[in-house]
Amino acid sequence: MSLNRANVRIEERRGFFGALKEVRLWFARDREFTLNRETWEQVSRAEEPVPVGLDGARRLWAADGDYWWADDALDAEAVALLAWDRERRQDARLDRLRKIRAAEEEVERGRRERLPDEVRAAVWHRDDGRCVRCGAEQELQFDHVIPFSRGGSNAVENIQILCGPCNRTKGDSII
Repeated sequence: MSLNRANVRIEERRGFFGALKEVRLWFARDREFTLNRETWEQVSRAEEPVPVGLDGARRLWAADGDYWWADDALDAEAVALLAWDRERRQDARLDRLRKIRAAEEEVERGRRERLPDEVRAAVWHRDDGRCVRCGAEQELQFDHVIPFSRGGSNAVENIQILCGPCNRTKGDSII
């Protein structure tokens, strides 16, 4: 059982007074089907898949504004179900891709930039090159008073020097 979307170019032929005479459906392999006006109107109005033509062991179906090549053994219900399933899977895939893209954009937005050198120098001078909690002079780190994850900025007023143990104790709390 196979169902494949057909790449169709539609060409309408009109009579002398502009009335639709026939419609030609052209395909990639120079295959063509000609539909008279009545058949074209039936295809256009149909709520169920309508067989349009036969090409060897496969049949061309019109369904929901698209054209589909299907095994000749498939009936209208099978074509409708397979087309519905393909659209459903495509919608699910698009939803998954939207979520992936949103997650990647969130990661990009969440990346913080390196503290500017002038901020680092100003904080180092202000805090006298020592941990503001215990006065240690080793394993020093720049810390956000209001964590970056909670909306804190890279402004001098929001940065302090902490030693590693004090910084780990603080975590992402606001103290």
